Amino acid sequence: MSQPALHCDRQDPQFLRGRCLPGCALALTLLAGTAHAACGSAIHPYVVQGPGEASPMEGETVTATGTVTAVTPDLRGFFIQGPTDGDPRTSEALFIFSPERAVEIGRQVAVTGEVKEFHGLTELTAVRRVTDCGPGEMPEPVLLGSPAEPLENMRVRIPESIIVDNYRLFDVGELVVADGTHEWTLEDASNERRLQEIPWGLPQDPTLVANGNRVGELTGVLTWRWNRWVILPDEPLTIEPADWTIQPPENSQLRLVSFNIENLFSGLHGDFSHSRGAGSAAEWARQRQKVASALQALDADLLLLQEMEHDQGSGSEVLAEMAALIASRGGRHYEAIAPSVRPGDDAITNAFLYDPERLQPEGELQRIESDPRPALIQAFTRLDSGATVEVINVHMKSRGHNCDHLCKAERAEEMELIMTWLGAQDEQPFRLLGGDFNTLTGESLWAPLVDAGWQRLDVEAPTYWFRGRAQQLDHIWLHSAPAGISGQVQPGHAEMPPLPYLHPLYDPQSPWGASDHNPVILHW
Repeated sequence: MSQPALHCDRQDPQFLRGRCLPGCALALTLLAGTAHAACGSAIHPYVVQGPGEASPMEGETVTATGTVTAVTPDLRGFFIQGPTDGDPRTSEALFIFSPERAVEIGRQVAVTGEVKEFHGLTELTAVRRVTDCGPGEMPEPVLLGSPAEPLENMRVRIPESIIVDNYRLFDVGELVVADGTHEWTLEDASNERRLQEIPWGLPQDPTLVANGNRVGELTGVLTWRWNRWVILPDEPLTIEPADWTIQPPENSQLRLVSFNIENLFSGLHGDFSHSRGAGSAAEWARQRQKVASALQALDADLLLLQEMEHDQGSGSEVLAEMAALIASRGGRHYEAIAPSVRPGDDAITNAFLYDPERLQPEGELQRIESDPRPALIQAFTRLDSGATVEVINVHMKSRGHNCDHLCKAERAEEMELIMTWLGAQDEQPFRLLGGDFNTLTGESLWAPLVDAGWQRLDVEAPTYWFRGRAQQLDHIWLHSAPAGISGQVQPGHAEMPPLPYLHPLYDPQSPWGASDHNPVILHW
């Protein structure tokens, strides 16, 4: 009777379709006995795992038993976990690579297959049989500190945490969270790239997965994937959105905003081949809507902008179109000030947008010839009080990995040129130095300003996220400032994954996620 039994294996497609051969009933009776024997004689996963990084049984064919804790169709397999042996060096769980086997979470199974180390992951592959042993005991998740080999493939629990890096979320379905001591990478167990949705049972709202949002306690399976430890959550995430309310100024105050708007390039006569931002007219249409939404929501009297297209002046398409778009949406009627010729050697420059009903520019636009991104200087007078502020709009060299020594030398040279220019000017009642300095709060770049009596705007909050680290790179410094000045960093932009205007989930009319920087706001 052994031959019919082979055709009636409960994992056989013919069996699953109800097409067993004659004699199947007796064969199933024999299988039940075989199943009982397989379940009773199978070894536990900790035996397969062993105390080291690699299994001592690699290459052997074994039968291991455990409770199914997770099923991952995209990874073409499932996870099982058994009891502990009390040895902190061994894991109690295995990954089973078995694309065609249907199993249920919570069932105990016995799996016969070959032990393999697949890019550092201990698994059973070339599976010959999966036997259902009845209801299993779901293991309690282990509180996870730093991920490590003895917890490979096991159920784990991490406490309440904060999203610290969503850069790869819409690329490989990865989200990094931290509790101040440990960091963990959440993964969606998908092999797809350029995801079109947010995983883990979350609403399709990109603001929900923004950096800085709070994630509730969660459980999942810890596994080794793409040379890193990841957690595959086994239940929907709970996320508490951050409050991004823009605080209004007091009645008599004006609002000045410094904002790096991340490569606002409109293309040259329809040519986007050299654009650092949008790569086509369609992308530009989405980007300009997104940036206009952000600028309109900021409701500023004066905007110090960085990362404008380099070879456009005040009447340029990009600035004129942006100002017109804001006005057409019911926002302020801005006027623009920008270099009339390409400044420096970089692809980007700075610019101003101001409300002519609140401010009057004084004199011509000046610039400090720091290469490759000259600082721009423009004085403005308040129409209500006659008070004047001289504004210096800067964008110093980046901290990127492609910049030798993080470009500290270039930034220091630019600061020296700024201080030399300031020293040659007549004393002004009020000066403001703002922009993207690509410099952290405690770095040595600020020493010349401090020595000259400048004060940094009293606000300490992230304006940029780089490789999972919140940083303040955008600042406003003040000299001879009047009393009553206040400031804040407006979140909701740097916290978002990159280029949100290109992703279908992002609403171009939303004010959030228009840039990779958060703006700094000063109320004067």
